[in-house]
Amino acid sequence: MKHLLALILLFSCFINSTFASELENPIQLPPLTLEMADGSQLKTAELLGTPYILHFWATWCPYCKKLQPGLEKIHQQYKRHGLRVIGVSFREDDDAAPQQSLINRGHHFKTAIKADLIAQQLGVKGTPTTLFINKQGQVIWLTTTSDPDDKKLHDNAAKLVSD
Repeated sequence: MKHLLALILLFSCFINSTFASELENPIQLPPLTLEMADGSQLKTAELLGTPYILHFWATWCPYCKKLQPGLEKIHQQYKRHGLRVIGVSFREDDDAAPQQSLINRGHHFKTAIKADLIAQQLGVKGTPTTLFINKQGQVIWLTTTSDPDDKKLHDNAAKLVSD
């Protein structure tokens, strides 16, 4: 609970602004169950030992659309090293098709859907919000950038696979 409160406080500090923070003391991500677009469930506890990126987004978000080519590039570059990029779609219209939207844009990472409760639990209020999670399940970096060429995106992805 202490870690969840710290994460919520951290997120609340950057509402309505572009923010990036390398955490001095990584925060343990609480166990989550993501409902994936294909009908399966993905439990973050099952990802221990695997580095991954959680990208909170929405199909209607222009900043998410801008960022996603950079995340796709990271996905393609580091997937052979075990890094996973996972979209987490929230604040969607009832008729939204997040996975199909990604496919239509040429992106190959999977997405969770209807994740409003998870976003709320973590204090994620805006899109895009992107968390970089190490093999121990700790958030080491988070950002609200929409710049697909942001060097820190690539630097932190490389850090995840080198740890």
